[in-house]
Amino acid sequence: MAKSKKKMNSKVLFGFKILGVICVLLMICFLYFLGKLNILPSMYYFLIVFLFFLVSLLSLFGIFKFKKVLKIFSFILLLLFGFISSFGCYYLYHTDAFLNQSFRNRKMSYTTTYYVVASSESSVSSVSSINSSVGYYNGSSLIEDAMGKLVESGGKNYSYTPYDDVVTMFQNVLAQAISVMLVEQTNYNLVFDINKDLKKEQFKVIDEIKFNTEVENNVETDGRKFNIYIGGNDFTNSLMDFNMVLTINMDTHKVLMTSFPRDYYIPVSGFDGRRDTLSFMGARGVETNRKSLEEFLGIDLGYFVKIQTHSLVGIVDEIGGIEYCSDVTFTTTHAKILDDYDDRKGEKMYVTKGCHHFNGIETLTVARERLAFPDGDRQRQRNCQQIIKAILKQLISVNTITNYNNILNSLNELYQTNLPREVITDLIKETIDGANWEILEQSVNGSDSENYVHLTNLRSYVMNPDMNTVHLAVQKIKETLEIEN
Repeated sequence: MAKSKKKMNSKVLFGFKILGVICVLLMICFLYFLGKLNILPSMYYFLIVFLFFLVSLLSLFGIFKFKKVLKIFSFILLLLFGFISSFGCYYLYHTDAFLNQSFRNRKMSYTTTYYVVASSESSVSSVSSINSSVGYYNGSSLIEDAMGKLVESGGKNYSYTPYDDVVTMFQNVLAQAISVMLVEQTNYNLVFDINKDLKKEQFKVIDEIKFNTEVENNVETDGRKFNIYIGGNDFTNSLMDFNMVLTINMDTHKVLMTSFPRDYYIPVSGFDGRRDTLSFMGARGVETNRKSLEEFLGIDLGYFVKIQTHSLVGIVDEIGGIEYCSDVTFTTTHAKILDDYDDRKGEKMYVTKGCHHFNGIETLTVARERLAFPDGDRQRQRNCQQIIKAILKQLISVNTITNYNNILNSLNELYQTNLPREVITDLIKETIDGANWEILEQSVNGSDSENYVHLTNLRSYVMNPDMNTVHLAVQKIKETLEIEN
């Protein structure tokens, strides 16, 4: 009997030793991922390494050498650290994978889509059935390439009629004076918004021609002080409805958010001084907005973050909603709907003065709203600033731990960026090291006007910049970066 009991105790002790070794391996795994992630200041990391090494050494020594009570205590201590390490490995692994996937790209691409459009009354139903000339707008980008692809699709050459007036081209298609027209997707939709005499049901899209343009974006900064252009696309992925320059100084721990109205009318980079709104520039990719603002402001603006505003719903829901505080009571002109501008399909929001807890679709509806405010798009930009800060606040709260992996997946769908991983890990490291970030806000202003938009002869609402507010904004950006004027 004594021999059997001794044998059983020997098996239990062996099991303790195996579990102890497994716990030590988990701790090593945790320290590996923690070092690889590089989000802790060196002093903190080495203290954790020393603590884990000390616990491992004493616990293993206790399990192998000490008597029964101390063996159990040593095993429980090692088991506790192994349990913590297993959870740590899970979260650190997914964080490392997220950072690798989200902050490694130096290239951005955007798609330009051309429609081949005929009158809805026309017998033309495909490219091969085009029987007369093809119209196009003179100022269209990539129009020569579009013509070449049209020839490839139809298998024959076509005669072309250039137009200096987009509306006239639409009218000639309607009258069947020309067989079809080649028109950029964004301009096609814009015409019906501006000219109410033309109806979308009078036309039919018989083919699409797509071009994918890739932009290389290599950035050199001192790593501690930099500007980031943040652009928010609407659900069509063509209009850039949110525009901000984020200025970060990691030495002084200052963050400055500078907002620009969507209809700000500035020169378009690469178009010989021709102007357009920041919103319409989005059709030519985030790089056009970034470069145009960089040249307009006269500052280095190498980094960008392009936010998919419709993905805002997913991330806000994953973090459990946000708190939004309104200074006024208002009813939204937009309905609580996703991926659609037809506000007849959903209910409007009645928002009272004060603070509210909003879910994803409610947050998106408020972020889109501008017509309900006397200050129009200026107030929308301020609302978006508040929403961004509220999301960041929720992301760093303990509530995100239980839904961590889903949140990372939602973040991946929310944006594209050329920010390197090192910038993100340095920001996290500064915060863990006790940085008290001072977040400042400013916005530029302008005067209401009407002018040519979308690099066409179509006229719509624009905001002419108030250069006094622009100069003051640039001065504040330089002060934040500690750059002499």
